[in-house]
Amino acid sequence: METKFYGLGSDLKEILYNEFNKNEDVFYIFENPTSYYEIKKEYLKISENIFHNFKLLKESDFYEKLLETDKIVIREEKQVVLFYNSLTNDIRKNLKIENYYDVIDLAYNFYNLFYELQEYKVDVNKIKIEEWQREVFENLLEINKYMEEQVNLKGLILPYTLRKKENISNIFINKIRKICFVNKVKFTPFEKEILEFIEKKGIIIENIIQLDKNDFDEEKLEIKVSFGLPDKEIFNTKGINLEIHQYDNKFSQLIGMVKNINEINSIDKSNFSYNIYDGQEMNNKIIKDYQLLNQNKVTYNLEETMQNTKIYKVLNLIYNILDNIKVESKIDGNKKYIFKMKELYNSFKFDEFLNIFNLKESYNQFQLLVSDNYKYISKEMLENLDKKNETPKNEKLILFLDEFEKLYNIDNLYDYGKYLEEIFEKQEKIEDNIRSKYFEALSEMVVLEDFSFDNLWSGFFKGNLSSSLLKMFLKYLDKKSISLDLEQQIDEQEDEKKYKISAFSTISDTKKENIIFLNLQDFFPKVKVNNYLFSKGQRKDMGLPINENIRQIEFFKFINNIFGAKNVHLSYVKNIDENIDCAGIIEEIKLKYGVKLDKDSNIGEISENEEIGFLKKYFTSQGEKWEKKEIGPFIKSRLKKDKNKLMDERLSLGYYSFEKIREFEYGYYLEKMIGNTEMEKIDDKIDPLLFGNIIHSVYEKIVKENKEAIENKEYFANIKDIKEVLLNVLTSFEYKIPTEFIKFYKEVSFDEIAKSIKRFFDDLKDGEIEEIKKINEFEIYSEEKVRQKLEKEMENAKYKNIFINGVMDLYIKVGLQEILIDYKSGKLDKSKLMKAFEQLDFYSILLGDEKINIRKKYILNTWDGVIEKDTRESDRTLSKETVNKVISHYFEREFYGLGENNRTFNHKIYKDIVRRDKEDNEDRK
Repeated sequence: METKFYGLGSDLKEILYNEFNKNEDVFYIFENPTSYYEIKKEYLKISENIFHNFKLLKESDFYEKLLETDKIVIREEKQVVLFYNSLTNDIRKNLKIENYYDVIDLAYNFYNLFYELQEYKVDVNKIKIEEWQREVFENLLEINKYMEEQVNLKGLILPYTLRKKENISNIFINKIRKICFVNKVKFTPFEKEILEFIEKKGIIIENIIQLDKNDFDEEKLEIKVSFGLPDKEIFNTKGINLEIHQYDNKFSQLIGMVKNINEINSIDKSNFSYNIYDGQEMNNKIIKDYQLLNQNKVTYNLEETMQNTKIYKVLNLIYNILDNIKVESKIDGNKKYIFKMKELYNSFKFDEFLNIFNLKESYNQFQLLVSDNYKYISKEMLENLDKKNETPKNEKLILFLDEFEKLYNIDNLYDYGKYLEEIFEKQEKIEDNIRSKYFEALSEMVVLEDFSFDNLWSGFFKGNLSSSLLKMFLKYLDKKSISLDLEQQIDEQEDEKKYKISAFSTISDTKKENIIFLNLQDFFPKVKVNNYLFSKGQRKDMGLPINENIRQIEFFKFINNIFGAKNVHLSYVKNIDENIDCAGIIEEIKLKYGVKLDKDSNIGEISENEEIGFLKKYFTSQGEKWEKKEIGPFIKSRLKKDKNKLMDERLSLGYYSFEKIREFEYGYYLEKMIGNTEMEKIDDKIDPLLFGNIIHSVYEKIVKENKEAIENKEYFANIKDIKEVLLNVLTSFEYKIPTEFIKFYKEVSFDEIAKSIKRFFDDLKDGEIEEIKKINEFEIYSEEKVRQKLEKEMENAKYKNIFINGVMDLYIKVGLQEILIDYKSGKLDKSKLMKAFEQLDFYSILLGDEKINIRKKYILNTWDGVIEKDTRESDRTLSKETVNKVISHYFEREFYGLGENNRTFNHKIYKDIVRRDKEDNEDRK
């Protein structure tokens, strides 16, 4: 093979166009696909010849034509399935593999390793294995042996085993007279073997590279490890205007970039453009930074994965729903499917999900279920709720759950593929590039069942097959990239009105007059080497590539482009706190060529007017429509009341509403104005209020079922019976209590709760409440009965639009005496106990007739069954006069009061609205 050296920064287009103009029968093979698209497109435009004897090919296309087989090539995820099917029980045990998803990373590591062993002609019998590696490597060899047997048996072939000399196509070889590689700076041992075979067939082989002769090893056919920056004298002869800029953060870097562009445009508006490349690995954070840019001025073409698409997010939400479905057997033999509200809630918060499943009209109804503390739902539960309502409200939700029940039972790829097609087509907006990648992945997955793998899906997954198949499809999508269409990128470069930011991995070898490189900090260039199992030293001994080998190739691309340009801007972010500084190659350029940081690289040097101008021009789509905004004077948290409106409104106060008005009128107003809000998340735990409701229900049920016996002091509480009631109540809350909590209460808390309940009813029978001690019978009413006195007009109130409401937990009547009991769960300190008694004061006002009836008040701590007696002095109780006074203030004061205590819950919620430190003392009242 003859190697032609043209040197760094040489004009590759000029070199190749001179060769093309000879119109000889030559195959030009491009290792760099961007160079291929760029040169092919441009030359076809300028060429006067209609027919060409030469052919241009990407290297991947060349090998696809050169190596042929009549077997079916196994690609992508099918390789992982084959790998999993090739594991013996002993190997699974040794490698601690339980299901399909345990092997995905291992399978890819395996294929990469054996590809390299094949490509670099490594004899596995001569590898020096460390003792700790021996068992794993022997397992991999056994897997490889079994796989080879299986693929031969089924007429299949793996991509890396296709790369053998015996698979060379004679038909294709006979069409070739000469091959010319373009910038191929590294040949593997397998590729060398191929070259020797081709040359023996009389085919001429050349290699055009943009290196000097002393930078390329013609025996090893690879770039030398010693390759680096040329001497300063050579750099100076090139006349390159090289600037290096340092920034504190990436946003400042973007502003600095557009400042440079703006300055150049102001000097030369005649078709002046920059090629811009990002030196970091692409991720969502970098892409989001570039989305800030005005796409009419500066656009970007960076690789994005399907994971960032709406359809991927929808599928992931579907997977989470399916994976958390509980299936229970019903009495009739059918199955009941119980859905976790947390996963449904996450899905309902995503608009595209609602669009696809036509659930927008059901959103509010779903939120009602969420606010009612449901942790699970099922079709049966929703149907029962609808039976209780005159107007059914859950029909669409029921249909939605029915669809998921059917999806849950799909057990083959053919039907799953049809469903995934339907889901995709239901989107409101579909982009062609996303469609292409989606259906490409779908077709790859669906054909798995056509390969006749033994026992396909048997033992592959834990749990439900449907969710596992969907997870597998998501894994297929993970491998698909969108937006990085090199051919399209070349087409768009003709639009001179835009500056385009591209990934460094897409940079071509052609000469560019003006280049900007961004994010040249930390490790640049970043390279990926498969370091699975073997150490760097072992890889080097075997002749496998190590980081330094790959990095040399990337350095070549970087330095070659610098030396081919006239104006070069290199920029990086320096963050001392995160220990981030410029890449080593940038530091070397500074030192070797004496390049200093430009003074304007500090973004602080940009004036405020300049910065605003850049933001308007490059970071907004409609900068010219900006209007000047003036900031007005500070407005105090003084809200004047509309007294007429207050008088017209019906005000119904429970104790907690009354307490909010008394402590913080402004907060009460804000809460009332905002109204019901959506829950931000669903927790997998029991809300204290729900726990209280459960305990209340147990007491209520016992009182209701044993009312006569309790009233006659003949109820003997039994732990076993109480536990049965408790279990029934918990079961009635099954859709509101996480399963693990029911198990916890059964195993840990049942005894304690049952003992506390027994203690209360024993104390009630034995006269622990003084008023009951000397009598033989009394009347008792549970919460359900007391609800009859739910609301009444405030007695002797100045304002007739005021109503008070409430319900006590237990009401006992003994002659003219009334006993009010409130249940409280949780720890009761002194302040909470006082609040609880005050709540009973409020209920006493609600009952009225305070002068006629004698009322006693007690608090029951439901956790330990202890009865707390009211020992307060009369002046510490909440009186009707106090309630009326608070109500009068609410209607009569000019401004909503801020209250005295700024540590209440409402104060904390609205602290940013109510800026108390700015107010007058009068406003606090």
